[in-house]
Amino acid sequence: MIKTLFTGNFKAFAETQRIPIRPITMIFGPNSAGKSSFIHSLALASEAERTGRLDVFKTEVGGSAIDLGGFRQYIHRGEAKRRMEWGAELDVSSLQGRLEELLAPVNTLKVVMFTGVALDNEERPLVSAEPAVTGYELFGDDQLLLRMSRRPDGKLRLDRLNHEHLVFREVLKAIVTTATTTNTVTKEDFEGIDDVINVMVPRLSIGVTKLFPEGLTDRRVDNEEQEQATLFPVSKGNRSEDLANAINFFLPKTLDELIMGTSQILAQELKKLQYLGPLRSFPPRHLAFSEHEDANWYAGGGYAWDIVRRDDTVRSAVNEWLGSEVLKTPYELVVRQLVGISDLDPVLEEGLETIIDDGVEIEHEPESEYTGGGAYPILRDSEAEARRLQELIQTSDLKKLKELVLIDRRSNTVVSHRDVGIGITQVLPVLVLAYASTDKLIAMEQPEIHLHPALQAELGDVFINSALGGRGNRFILETHSEHLLLRIMRRMRETDEQMLPEGTKPIHPEDVMVLYVEPDGGRSIVREMPLNARGELVKAWPGGFFEEGLREIF
Repeated sequence: MIKTLFTGNFKAFAETQRIPIRPITMIFGPNSAGKSSFIHSLALASEAERTGRLDVFKTEVGGSAIDLGGFRQYIHRGEAKRRMEWGAELDVSSLQGRLEELLAPVNTLKVVMFTGVALDNEERPLVSAEPAVTGYELFGDDQLLLRMSRRPDGKLRLDRLNHEHLVFREVLKAIVTTATTTNTVTKEDFEGIDDVINVMVPRLSIGVTKLFPEGLTDRRVDNEEQEQATLFPVSKGNRSEDLANAINFFLPKTLDELIMGTSQILAQELKKLQYLGPLRSFPPRHLAFSEHEDANWYAGGGYAWDIVRRDDTVRSAVNEWLGSEVLKTPYELVVRQLVGISDLDPVLEEGLETIIDDGVEIEHEPESEYTGGGAYPILRDSEAEARRLQELIQTSDLKKLKELVLIDRRSNTVVSHRDVGIGITQVLPVLVLAYASTDKLIAMEQPEIHLHPALQAELGDVFINSALGGRGNRFILETHSEHLLLRIMRRMRETDEQMLPEGTKPIHPEDVMVLYVEPDGGRSIVREMPLNARGELVKAWPGGFFEEGLREIF
C-alpha cells in the first residue's frame, strides 16, 4: 500500500526527502552519505508505534545494529528545536472498506507526522521535555485535507479542515442527501455548511498515545437540546437548521473513520517491516542446543539458521541456490536427529533389559569417579544389539533435536557453519528472508557483504523472484554492489527483448527504484535514478559513481 515514504530533519536529512517504494528499491551512495538514515527512520517509526516512545535509542526491529541515541541525537545536527518529519503516501486503489469509499475521488492519500519537544517562550527546547507528536496532516492528491496540532493537554486539535476538497464535498453531499429531506445541495447550502464546519472544527480533539492518531475523543455539544437534535435530525421546516444538525452529527463520525482508518493501515504496514543489518550473527556451533536469543537475533539474522533447521521447504530452496549450476558451491544443508542424554537413558535401560532377557552376555566397566560410582554395561559383539537399540530409539517417543550441519559434497564430510567461509554464513540470512517471507517490507543493509561478485549478481534474481514471484515482498536494499544492480538491469533488458531465462520473473521500470544519496554541504539529498524498459539509466550517476573501474583501466 505504501508508494512513497518521507523523512526530514532526521540524521543526515534536513529538508524533507521523498523516497519512492517499489518492489525493489536500491539505495546507493558514498560512505557516510546517509544511505542508512532512511532505513533507520523506518525503524524509529516502527518502535514509536509499538511503544509510544519517540526518545528512542535501540529498536526491537533493529536490535543492536541500530542505535538512534535518542531524539537529541537523531534530530538533524542535534538541534532539539527542530521538528522531525515522517510521512507516507498510500495507494488508494489498494484500500478496502469505508476508507476506500471515503477516498474514492483521489488516487493517493499522503500522511505527514511532525514530532518534537516543547519550547520555552524564547523558542528554546525545554531540557526535561520528552519528544511527542506535535502535528499531523492529511493530503488527497497533494491537496490538504486537514491539519492538526498539539495542545497543552496533550491532544491534537483540528486547525484546519479543507471542506472545499473534493473528498469532503462528496462526503457533505452524501450526508445532506441521506440525512435530510433534500436531494440536492445548492451553492447557498454549501455556504451555510461552511459556517457550521468553521464553528465545529475548533471543538474536535484527537487522542494520540503512540505515533498515529487514535480518533476523535471530544464531540462536545452546547446543551442536551442540541444533542437531541443532532442525534435525531428532524426537519422543522428550516433548511439551514436541518443541514446544520446533519453536519454536526455525521461529519465528526466521518472524520473519525478517516483518521482511524488511516492510522490502522499505517500501523499494519509498519508491522510488516523486517530488518537485516550489515553484520550478520554467527550462531554457536551446535544450533540444536542454543536457547539464547540475543538483542541482535533478528536484525543480525541469527533466527534465519533456526528457520533453515526447522523448515524443510526453506532449507530446500537455500540448497538449490547454493548448488545451482552457476554458483556450484560444494555445501548442502542437512538436518541430523539428535537425542538428549537424559531422554535416552530410560530407552537404553529398557533396550538393555530386553537384550539381557534374550540371553546376550554383557560386561560392566569398573566403577569410576567419572561415572558417579555406577557401573555402565558394555555390549560385546554388539553389532546386532546396536541395530536393535537403534530401532528401539527410532520407534520410541523421544524428544528428538534437529541439528543443522553442512555436508561438503567434495569429500562427503560433515562440517559446521563455523568451519566454512564467512560468505556462506553472511548470505544465508538474506536467502531465508527472501524465501521464507510473504508480504513483508524487508530492509537490508549491504546484502552483498563478503560475497564473490558472481554471487552478488545472483542475489538479484533472488530479490526479483521474492518480490514479483507471488510472495509479494518489497525490498529496500542499501548497497554498494554494482553487480547486484547490473543483474537487475540485465533482467529488465531481457524482459523487454522477451529473452528471459526459464523460471525468471519479468521485471519492468515500475518494479524498480534506484536512489542515490549524496552529501550537499551539511546535509544529504536523495536523487532518483530512473531506469528505462531496457534497464538503462536515464541519466548519469552524480559525480561519476561506479566509474572507478574505467579510471583504473585507462
